[in-house]
Amino acid sequence: MRHALSRKVLAAVFAVSAGGCAHLLPGAASPEGGSRGRPGTGWLAHGSRLPDRGPGFEALRTEAEGGLHFGTDRLVGMVRRVARAMNRDGVPVPLKVGDLSALLGGQVTRHHSHRNGRDVDLIFFTRDAAADRPVVAPGFVRYDRNGDSVGAPTPLRFDLARNWRLVETVLQAPDVAVIRVFCAAWIKTLLLDHARRSGAAPWLVERAELVLAQPGDSAPHDDHFHVRIACTPGERVLGCSDGGPLWPWLDKDWDKSDAAPMDDETLVSLMDEIPPGFEHGPPVVAEASAKPAPAMCASVSDELVCR
Repeated sequence: MRHALSRKVLAAVFAVSAGGCAHLLPGAASPEGGSRGRPGTGWLAHGSRLPDRGPGFEALRTEAEGGLHFGTDRLVGMVRRVARAMNRDGVPVPLKVGDLSALLGGQVTRHHSHRNGRDVDLIFFTRDAAADRPVVAPGFVRYDRNGDSVGAPTPLRFDLARNWRLVETVLQAPDVAVIRVFCAAWIKTLLLDHARRSGAAPWLVERAELVLAQPGDSAPHDDHFHVRIACTPGERVLGCSDGGPLWPWLDKDWDKSDAAPMDDETLVSLMDEIPPGFEHGPPVVAEASAKPAPAMCASVSDELVCR
């Protein structure tokens, strides 16, 4: 039993391919869940589901209505935490959440991206223009450069205060690594002007100025925020591509978050019945004409070394 377990460990950790050996990279030990490929061409492995509604949020479209409710664990967790944070300000208006990705990711209707579980649409908070009070967003309402609704049956106003609060909450979401918040250029200007007037922290305004961006390959996004998060290091090992800049301040988000699931001491204890010739490296080849031995991993001073 113990020897069989050792063989399984070796198969997972020391898989030899293309003349080399698998390094024990951070996050590489579990190939199961997460984002794969680019936002516009990838897919989703073992995603999490965002329910139709929860504390502080409601889906714009339920799953029965064709809404896309799947994303990586980090994305779904971020939406739920941000909604709860917004709900604490005492305004009884939920965050309306648009599409994430499909169950397995891949190509979906209505979007060029949203294919690998790292994109979500958040509908702008709005106010009744006549009564100047917050109301539930009826859907994708466009806003002009003054923050007035365009074509809405009832005149609405872009809720500057709550939308800025949404942006700063998203940007400060821990262990999520937001790389883009897409919106129209004039929406970005409205938000940054409001942030400066209201005395927001300069570092946060500077961060928002970098992350907020109008997309160059689609509609300008004057009716919602499109939030994209980065790949984790483990997802990148498995083929995930960020689709946006990895900002310098995001390094801290990955400290120890993607460590391999077992430490060296445990790994070595599982290997104690492995034949010495393998555990200590390939045999020495005496004849010059002999073929070189394949690369192997060895345990040296409690570290894994590949030759």
